[in-house]
Amino acid sequence: MPAEFTSGWFGNNERAWHNQGVVTEGTLPARDAFETANALFGVEKRELSYPVRVNTGPDGYLPEKISYQKSGTFGVVRTDTQDLLGVVSDTYEVVQNESLLRMAEFIREEADMDSVIVLKGGGKIAFTATLRGATAEVVPGDKVFRRLVGYLGHDGKTGCGAIFTNVRVVCANTLAAAMREGNKTSIIHKTGANSSFDNLIQSIDTARQTFAVEVQAMKELAEHQISTDDFRYFLEKVYAKDLKGDKELEDLKKYEQIKRASSVGFGSEIAGVRGTLWGALNAVTEFETSTKRGNQKSRFMKANFGTGLTTSARAFDVALDMCYA
Repeated sequence: MPAEFTSGWFGNNERAWHNQGVVTEGTLPARDAFETANALFGVEKRELSYPVRVNTGPDGYLPEKISYQKSGTFGVVRTDTQDLLGVVSDTYEVVQNESLLRMAEFIREEADMDSVIVLKGGGKIAFTATLRGATAEVVPGDKVFRRLVGYLGHDGKTGCGAIFTNVRVVCANTLAAAMREGNKTSIIHKTGANSSFDNLIQSIDTARQTFAVEVQAMKELAEHQISTDDFRYFLEKVYAKDLKGDKELEDLKKYEQIKRASSVGFGSEIAGVRGTLWGALNAVTEFETSTKRGNQKSRFMKANFGTGLTTSARAFDVALDMCYA
């Protein structure tokens, strides 16, 4: 399955880039969303053992028997399939998927469910919900969103927690992207992990305040008109690492594509986008992260591993510098 995707539900008739999972119109109550995604399986921590050979006679002449000895390490096992999801220590505290569901239900008055996903056979699960009151228009018709992502790992490596982000999580790659760029509260699977879940929601108001600041900055970018020379300067700053030696923008294959995106790309037809710093930022972001052009899988990997994500962030910083200069 693509990007470790095992099963999932996606709301608002928005398919994931990998075209897997169940898609419905509108949203669903949290429990229905988790059940549709097959994300309410149980897990257990079981001690692992290993085989040892035991001689049954002197000098080893008689046949050997195999005995099993406890290892002192434990496996996290999915109880419906008996699959081993991860190997952990004796101090590991299991957190059931029902706990993540409780988090989603706890914020039902604050957010609408977007997606629930199961990854790597159940090694990780996550949900995405859009916070009410945290959707804004930079210019009329150009919306940005703030989302809450709740995640839980059973793979022995991933903890559990909540992330405030603009990323819609649909697979392992988007979960990794959200965890890198969002405001995150994490819990490790040690004693007390279950009792800490309710405290995760306390950051929602802070996330809204941060979102409001970000949106205000975006609106200022949309009010900042730029010339052709300004647009060129913006790209030279964003792609400075690619312009070593005698290289110029025209030498970069991406240059013509970004110029086209600034003129006729996604959202460029909206009043207040084209010819502004916001439009320039959108053009770079479209080129670096959009999965709607070309090979979806390869572009998605670029968007969420390395250059796509970091270049988009750098473009935002350059645009702000130009705006406030």
